[in-house]
Amino acid sequence: MSTKRNVIMTGVATFVVAMIIISALSYWGFGSNFSNTVSTTTLTVTTGTSQSTTVTSPTSSTYTTSSTTSTVTSSTTYTTTPTTTYTTTTTTTVSKTEGVLSIQLTDPPILPDGVTAVYVNYSNIAVHVAPANDTHGWVEVNSTGTLNLMDLINVSQTISSVKIESGKYNLLRFNITSAIVTYDGKNYTAFVRTGQLKMPIIGGIEVTDSKPTTTIIDVQPTVFNIGNTSYPEFIISAVAKAYPVPENEEKPEMHRIGYRMGLVNKEWWNKLKENFPRQIEITSASLSQKSLEVAVKNTGSKNVTLKLVIVSQLLAIPQGENKPIATPIFTGAAVFVIGEDGSLKPITLVLEKTTAEEHAQTIFESKGYDLNVGSTIKLAYNGEIVFGFGLRVGEEPYQIVPGAKYSITIVGDGVLARTTVVAS
Repeated sequence: MSTKRNVIMTGVATFVVAMIIISALSYWGFGSNFSNTVSTTTLTVTTGTSQSTTVTSPTSSTYTTSSTTSTVTSSTTYTTTPTTTYTTTTTTTVSKTEGVLSIQLTDPPILPDGVTAVYVNYSNIAVHVAPANDTHGWVEVNSTGTLNLMDLINVSQTISSVKIESGKYNLLRFNITSAIVTYDGKNYTAFVRTGQLKMPIIGGIEVTDSKPTTTIIDVQPTVFNIGNTSYPEFIISAVAKAYPVPENEEKPEMHRIGYRMGLVNKEWWNKLKENFPRQIEITSASLSQKSLEVAVKNTGSKNVTLKLVIVSQLLAIPQGENKPIATPIFTGAAVFVIGEDGSLKPITLVLEKTTAEEHAQTIFESKGYDLNVGSTIKLAYNGEIVFGFGLRVGEEPYQIVPGAKYSITIVGDGVLARTTVVAS
């Protein structure tokens, strides 16, 4: 009888404790409205017996400053005695704001002689939240379109303008899905070696709800004709980086898809190009029938990756006023792949019914040599040098003639340098 009485008293005591705590929480404001904070308060009371009481006190206040909100739930456990524990759970509504981000593209290509247009199709543009790891934190923009790279020399064009969550962003990426090259008045499908481009935004950008933000992608593509004038085959290799457009350059029309902005007289753009150049220089070179030496210096402000050395007959290539320097002619040249250790490996390719993609895999099989800013490397090869790359079946390769002039070209990701030597 005494035991049953104790159990009943314990149950009564539990209920009384619960009511006292609920009253105290109400008195001290736990059940009142908080600006942008508590939406639910849950109280759980547990005693040393198997009985417990749970009371939920709802609230209804939510403070929202933008079109999107997220919910965060937290719990706190309090122990008043060894036998009494209660837990409060709060649900907090966190406001998120959105801002306008516009993306522009400028794309001055390095082209072989005879190319008058390069059309690229792009898709899957995305920006990356800083400072998340680049394997996650991407926000898809999903813009698609087609551009003629020849129309973007000293001009930028808006290719995307969207609302995204406010915050800091440090990377951009997009895909070049396909390309068409117009050569000698005819169109040819080109193989795109670097289909997905992922680039840093120099200095980063911050998107806010107070004003629009614009970033400009500077793509540096090189178009190679690895065939010849009669049977051209084209490869496109590209690198890119992005810059924020200064606030004082922001204009409402910049956020309209297709808007074009001239860059020639933009002081901020010229300074960026001066501060972040990718340049290499051939400081010395020599060539004989059985040896090749060429010293290359990184004269820019960013590390570069060197991929190829191409030795070819010296040809006079006419240049227009605004036409970039023509890329080297592969056919009939001596082509060397630059290894990760700076070694040179000669490669040959017989031009049959193979595709530009297969040729590209042969030419760019090496990861290349990373040349640091201000550093110089001497590339050397000892052995017979044969000019036979890309010849058709039955054509005979030729060798170096002492006293003749030859062009030596160094090709890297987004960089190119050339010099002329007299063979010894």
